[in-house]
Amino acid sequence: MAPSTDWDEIKRLAADFQKAQLSSTSQRLSERNCVEIVTKLIELKLIDVIFTTDGKEYLTPQQLIKEIKDELYVHGGRINTVDLAKDLNVDLSQINANIGEIIKGKEVQLVSGYLIAHYFLEKIAQEINEKLQLQGHISVGELTLQYDLPAEFLQNNILERYLGKIIIGRQDPSEARNFYTEQYITRLKAKIRGALMGLLKPTPINVIVSHCNMPDRLFLSLFDEIHAPGVLTGRQTGALYVPTCYTKSQNEWVMSFYKQNNYLEYDALTRLGISDPKGYVKRILANEDLTFLGSCVIGLQIKQQLETALEECVASKSYLDVVSLLPSVLSDSDIENIIETLLKTSAKSTILFDNTVFSNSFIENLKNSCMPMVQKLAEDVVKSQKYQQFYIEKQLAKTADLSSQTHVDHKAERREERRRKAASGKGGGGTQGRETKTKAVKKHQRSKQVTHDSDSDEASNANKKAPTQLEIVSVENIEEVIKEALENEGLDDLTNQIAEYLQGCLNQTALAIAKEMAEKLLQDANQNRKQTHSSAQDRINVLVNDIKLYEKGLKMLPSDQQPQYIKYLLKTFGGDTLAEFCKYAANQCNLSFKGDVLTVEQRNKIINDLSDEYMKPLKALNATLTDQNMELFYQAVDVCLSECGMILKKVDKKKDKLLVQNHREKLIAELENCSDPALVLHLSVLAIFTIVTQNMLHASGRQVPLIILFLKSHLKGEDFERIQQYHDLVSKYLTANEDDEKVQAEDKLKEEMPSIKLLVSEVKKNKLN
Repeated sequence: MAPSTDWDEIKRLAADFQKAQLSSTSQRLSERNCVEIVTKLIELKLIDVIFTTDGKEYLTPQQLIKEIKDELYVHGGRINTVDLAKDLNVDLSQINANIGEIIKGKEVQLVSGYLIAHYFLEKIAQEINEKLQLQGHISVGELTLQYDLPAEFLQNNILERYLGKIIIGRQDPSEARNFYTEQYITRLKAKIRGALMGLLKPTPINVIVSHCNMPDRLFLSLFDEIHAPGVLTGRQTGALYVPTCYTKSQNEWVMSFYKQNNYLEYDALTRLGISDPKGYVKRILANEDLTFLGSCVIGLQIKQQLETALEECVASKSYLDVVSLLPSVLSDSDIENIIETLLKTSAKSTILFDNTVFSNSFIENLKNSCMPMVQKLAEDVVKSQKYQQFYIEKQLAKTADLSSQTHVDHKAERREERRRKAASGKGGGGTQGRETKTKAVKKHQRSKQVTHDSDSDEASNANKKAPTQLEIVSVENIEEVIKEALENEGLDDLTNQIAEYLQGCLNQTALAIAKEMAEKLLQDANQNRKQTHSSAQDRINVLVNDIKLYEKGLKMLPSDQQPQYIKYLLKTFGGDTLAEFCKYAANQCNLSFKGDVLTVEQRNKIINDLSDEYMKPLKALNATLTDQNMELFYQAVDVCLSECGMILKKVDKKKDKLLVQNHREKLIAELENCSDPALVLHLSVLAIFTIVTQNMLHASGRQVPLIILFLKSHLKGEDFERIQQYHDLVSKYLTANEDDEKVQAEDKLKEEMPSIKLLVSEVKKNKLN
């Protein structure tokens, strides 16, 4: 019954509505009255209406919003607000004022002056999907031109929002504004795979990309997905694609060559297309014990062959031609590096000439074969009186020089007589024209390197007058003896080098023999004294000359630092000079003392026990050791020399230069054999100072930091950092309180020690070449 009742009610209401429409009103309002009534209601704020632009109609905000939505729908979900104002005959400001109500629900958006409904976005998404399926790929840029919408809006509110829902495809991970279909990606993968399968050698990526007609980024993105039979050398422009077959054949060739020859040449690897030969070798032969050189890399087998051959060389007292055991592709510098490394463990038992290593025994045999010749030449030079004649002429020249400088009085005559007697007593001394090579000592004093003959320096000064008389054994004499033995071994090209090496030692032996024979022919009452006038004068000359060379070196340093170096120099070398004067004066005054090296207490005791003739000048010299004034020291030395009847020889600049060179080489030699970390640092700093300044420096360990700072301007930045870091490690090692910390520092120092020694060699090579 209920449905029938509702239908009757509807009919009744329809009839009432029709009756009302057909009935006429008894009272009507004019249009003006209506306007006045509406205006009054607006003034009283009883109604809220909006005027049309022609002012003939009113709309409520609700009606305006409804009509806006209707217009938006009629236009398909997108309409410009300016066009909307014209269509609705409403001012644009009223449209803009009410848009906020429309876009509250988020079903409508205002984009660049357009009202856009959600169903319009879905429509665009469908159109984009159709285009994407047709073309296979699409970009936000071209859609922006097509739909006249911002790129960000299209991407965020349409493409990414409906991706996977309405838009069927995938977004490019490397370029977010590009979209592709799976079919398109599949086709590209097939195209890439086909192009790569056909390659047999490394090919630039840009060639492959050009051939496949696709963007670089897309190619690189898809490359990782296709499991290509090869690898890329990089992701940047200019990178190469290297096929696996090429890499495999390349690796096989390299491994085969290495197994057969135990070395790999960098140039050969470069010709194979390997851009980084060292890195490649490290990677492919990671488990091999390799040695990387300048032109190639060698394996353990070659090194073991060399070590075995060297052991056999030493054991058999023979020689080893290193080049014959090395690959022919090695450069001269590579051969030098290998030999240097090879001889580190056997430097004391071998000698190197060019690229041939001789055992000490082999060289010693050659030396022994020359001994009869040396003995004969020494006997001849003594029998012919040439040795004695040279010494007498030298003494006469010294006497003439001394006579012109001294006053003729009774005391001076007595001193002169004593000096002549002492000199004549040493008349058979081993005069020699060459400075001998002896082992370096901690203070690097050449005074300790002077042989016991009384005239070594005098002979050096006399070289200009009679050099041939000082050279008993010449290089030519030695060559005549050893030539046949070396020719039998095929080593005749090294005859001159070996002869020059042996000449110094054999000549010293000849001088010693000549000296011994000459001493047997001479008589001297003072021959048992340990220190004669001539030898004392020579040692003092050497010490004073050393002091002057060291003073010259310390003057290279800042003036405010020089006093401490002068103090240390006077304390050590100045003290040694005073000790020589004390020993000579003690001999002259028949005072006894123990040992060759005098302590401060012994010196003071000797000075106090001397006669006034020697006491006063020696006390004055002793006082200058604490004054830090070199001029006063030299003046005091001159007074002592005068009182002792001695002279200070004229400085020979050429000889000084040679002394500096010998000092440098002795520092380096001692450094090579040193294993104490602090002493290694000390020797390294002094050696580098001597190399870069061509001057000697005498300094204590406390002064090493100052010398390092001075060397900063003379070294490369990385070299200075290396030696500064080593200094810091030494300081940490010396100041460590805990055993663990000290052990760690010591291990680090041992690890860095070869690098510091190598640094000295590098500085020498760079500065002297």
